[in-house]
Amino acid sequence: MNVYDLHCDTISAIWEGRKEGKDLFLSASSLQVDLEKMKKGDYQLQTFAIFLDKENTEDCFAAAKEMIELFKKELEVNQDKIAQVYSYADIQKNREEGRISALLSLEEGTIFEKSSRHLQWLYDQGARIATLTWNHENDLGYPNHQGNPFKDHPWSWGDERGLKEKGIRSLEQMESLGMIPDVSHLSDGGFWDVAKYYKKPFLATHSNARGAAPEAARNLTDDMIRALAERGGILGLNYCVSFVRKDWRPGQPGASMEELIRQIRYIVNVGGEECLGLGSDFDGIEEAPEMEDAGGMEKLAEAMEKAGISYRLTEKIFWKNADRFLWENLG
Repeated sequence: MNVYDLHCDTISAIWEGRKEGKDLFLSASSLQVDLEKMKKGDYQLQTFAIFLDKENTEDCFAAAKEMIELFKKELEVNQDKIAQVYSYADIQKNREEGRISALLSLEEGTIFEKSSRHLQWLYDQGARIATLTWNHENDLGYPNHQGNPFKDHPWSWGDERGLKEKGIRSLEQMESLGMIPDVSHLSDGGFWDVAKYYKKPFLATHSNARGAAPEAARNLTDDMIRALAERGGILGLNYCVSFVRKDWRPGQPGASMEELIRQIRYIVNVGGEECLGLGSDFDGIEEAPEMEDAGGMEKLAEAMEKAGISYRLTEKIFWKNADRFLWENLG
């Protein structure tokens, strides 16, 4: 079963690990995503996020440049197995040549908030998807931020504050460039601002349904899922247990197949069969899900079959919905 994954933090994990003296490479590593695991999992496309925490980063644009340089060097070393894509035609070419497609995304608007030239440069480097926030307020807008509405629970309820003026301007530039906004870390107000100001389909690359896991405010409400689907967008199923499990609390084991399938059924019931893809959040997950890593995707496909989910729908979720979205929106 082919796999298109809309989000992982692998490049940032390699970058951070090397700063700590660890020997981490895209070819093979202890991480949840590497080329050996992707080959085992039958991956056709992986979106690699340039992720950073602005509260612990002195110069976010400079750090992002370093990560992008690392990303491109790792692809060059492994060019017979994987290649960066800038357009849908590149995905087709890689498929024909038997290579995995690597799509670059940005996970923190602080990377480009200081200058429109930075956003242009990042687009030129191949960034085609971007969040406007991560977990902290920045000059562009507000996230569904960290708080403590429950004892020992890290997520707040949805924040109604949306995009700031600079965030709306950045969104307009993204639309002009052909860069797709990712609402997975935006506040509830920010989601609706993207829906208002961005006229094309957009993504929630690694979010689930709040109706099935109510404590996780980073999940989308039913109204948000419907709005995303009506626009032709895709929600990427996040495997992180705190986004999957109802009544989750810290310290619990990772997400089970049964819980992932519960999310799948819920999202499809609300938004339809065309709106759901995969957005693992691998290498950003502390408690590994039951399939463990990118090499275990067949376990999810088998669990879906046993649960009575059709092969046709499984194909849509695993890759066909994302492929359609990229064909329509990547240029």
